[in-house]
Amino acid sequence: MLTVLIALGIFGTILLFLQGCAALHRLMSRRGTDRAIERLQKWSAPEVAAQLNIVRKESLSDIPWLNDALLTMRRFQPLRVLHRQADCRVPLGIFALGMPLLGLTALLLALSMHQPMVLAFLVAVVLGSLPVGYLYWLKSQRMATFERQLPEALELVSRALKAGHAFSVGMKLVGEEAADPIGIEFRRVCDEISMGVALPHALKNMTDRLDCLDLRFFVTSVLVQRETGGNLAEIIDSLAGMIRKRFELQLKVNALSAEGRFSGILLFGLPIVVGFLLHMTNPEYMGVLFTDPIGQNLVMVGSFLMVTGAIIMKRMVAIKV
Repeated sequence: MLTVLIALGIFGTILLFLQGCAALHRLMSRRGTDRAIERLQKWSAPEVAAQLNIVRKESLSDIPWLNDALLTMRRFQPLRVLHRQADCRVPLGIFALGMPLLGLTALLLALSMHQPMVLAFLVAVVLGSLPVGYLYWLKSQRMATFERQLPEALELVSRALKAGHAFSVGMKLVGEEAADPIGIEFRRVCDEISMGVALPHALKNMTDRLDCLDLRFFVTSVLVQRETGGNLAEIIDSLAGMIRKRFELQLKVNALSAEGRFSGILLFGLPIVVGFLLHMTNPEYMGVLFTDPIGQNLVMVGSFLMVTGAIIMKRMVAIKV
C-alpha cells in the first residue's frame, strides 16, 4: 500500500512539475519586444479590433483551468490579495502550483527516509508554506518602503496645493517624481481618474492594494475634507508631521527592545547550533536522537516549544506605535 502511495505521489509531483515548467516557459518566452509585436499585430487586425473590450481582465495564470479557479474560488481570495499587495511579478498560478508541489515532494522524501508520518507531515507543511512566506516577505518589504516614502509624498502634495494646483495635480507630481512603490501607486490612481473613475473610488482602490494604516488616514482626511471643506494643505502637512514623529518614536522603541530581540534570537538559535556541533564531533551520540522513537518525539516536542517561545517573545517585543 505504501509503495502504491509513493508511486502515485511521484506521478503527481512529476505532472505538477511539468505543468509549472510549461507555464514558466510561456511566461518567459512572451516578454519584451516579441510580446509587444504580437500585441500590435493582434490589435491591427480589423476583425479583432471591432471586438476589443475596454474592461481590464485579470490574468492570474496561463493555465486556463487554474486561472478560472483562482478568479472564482473564494478560498483563493486571501492569496490574491496578498499577491496584489506584494506586487509580485511572478503570476499567482506559479505559487498556487508551487505550494502543493513542494509539500508533496517533502512528504515523499520524508516517507522514503522512513520518517514518522507526523514528522513527514510537518515537514511537508513547512515547505509547502514557503511560497506564501515569500509573498509575505515581499509585502512587508514593500510596505516598509512605502511608509518611509509617504511623508515626503504628502509634503509634495501639500506644496502643490499651496502653489494653487488641484489635488489631482499633486497626485500626478508624486507619481512622476517619487520612486516606486509609492510612485507607481499614485500613477495608478491618476490613470484611473483619467479613465473616468471617481476620485473616492480611485483612492479606495489604492487602500485595497496597500496594507498601510497611514495611507488610510490620508485617504480618510481627503474624503472628509471634500464633504466638509477646510484647508487640505494644512491637513496633509499635519498628517505628514504626525507620521514622521511616529517613525521617531518607533526607532526609540526598537532601540529599547533590541535586548529582547537579541535574547530571542540567541535562545532560538543556540540549541540548533549546539546540536549541529555535537553532530559534527560525535555523529553516533546525536544519531540516537533521530533514530530512536523516543528521541524523535523529543525532537518534535522541542521544536514545537521553540517555535511557540519564539512567537511569544516576538509578540512581546513587537510594540506597535
